[in-house]
Amino acid sequence: MTPSQEDTNRFNGTIEYIRLIDLIQVSCLAKMSHAIKVDSTDKTGRFYLNGGKVVHAQSGDVTGEEGFFELLGWAGGHFETEPLPENVTVSINRAWEYLLIQAVQLLTKTVDGENVLPRAEPSHGFFGNINDIALTDLVQLICLDNMNRIVSVRSDTLVGTIHVRGGQVCHAATENLVGQEAFFKMLRVRQGSFATLPVREECEPTINVPWEYLLIEAMRFIDETSEEADPKQAESRAESLLQKVQKKNISEKIRLALLGEKEARAILIRESNRMIQLAVIANPKITDGEVAAIACSRQVDVEVLRRIAADREWIKNYSIRLSLTINPKTPVAISRKLVPTLNRQDLRNLSRSKSVSNLVANEAKRHVPQ
Repeated sequence: MTPSQEDTNRFNGTIEYIRLIDLIQVSCLAKMSHAIKVDSTDKTGRFYLNGGKVVHAQSGDVTGEEGFFELLGWAGGHFETEPLPENVTVSINRAWEYLLIQAVQLLTKTVDGENVLPRAEPSHGFFGNINDIALTDLVQLICLDNMNRIVSVRSDTLVGTIHVRGGQVCHAATENLVGQEAFFKMLRVRQGSFATLPVREECEPTINVPWEYLLIEAMRFIDETSEEADPKQAESRAESLLQKVQKKNISEKIRLALLGEKEARAILIRESNRMIQLAVIANPKITDGEVAAIACSRQVDVEVLRRIAADREWIKNYSIRLSLTINPKTPVAISRKLVPTLNRQDLRNLSRSKSVSNLVANEAKRHVPQ
């Protein structure tokens, strides 16, 4: 879902009330190469990322993994992205996923071998400048941070806003478009600037799908409508995967659905055959973001939605629960059971929705705080 740093559009701007741990995660997912300088009162530190890998960290005189964990424990301050030095020291060799999991564990107090309430959480007290970030990555960063804010986007060709509430994109607008069309148009802009602003009042939602699904659709839209795409390359890519998939028989498609990569899963989930769709969600490589997008789709078989709802791990994911609840194809009994787990804003949106069953909308009304 997140392209590499070399082939995406670039934006510069400021962001407030962010967590360093989320900034690191998105930088790694986007395969970015830069240094992140962090200043906090009388301390200065840096993270160094090369191609989406954390290669070095320094907190005062402390370096390596120890410096990495110490930096993530800071309460707040200012950060700024800088070009990666040519000959940066490599003091960290473990995967960034391991490092972030370890960082969260280090912030958890243990008593008698059992985890109890966190003694601290990665702080939202950071603000700063981000250079050369794709809007897709910026939106992902803000949604991961689970806060309410407006992103003001400006370029030579448009001015627009993206509204995020409770970690979900709920509205987007440009001069003449709203909703997903406006969101997709902004993501096609080559370069510009952004700023994050506080949410001063509620807006009428024009986007009601999980952010993971929205970004997947946005990237697909950009690929399909790119004016600079080479028609011969596009035709070649289509032949290399889509047409090959179409030539397979049912058993071959099921096998590919079970073992294939993300691109193959995205094609096969559109197949009308229930067994193929079920094989896609049984693929051990499938991500929570993909499952959330599938749970939101009105084209999948209802049995797929039942299987997703029955999975204990998937149902812990808020985006997946929300996707199932707002999908009119989800059995009403499942949707009503999930309604009480939604946040206040999503309950309000659901209670006003015309696409879901009246039973689901009324259940949401019952749980909206008065």
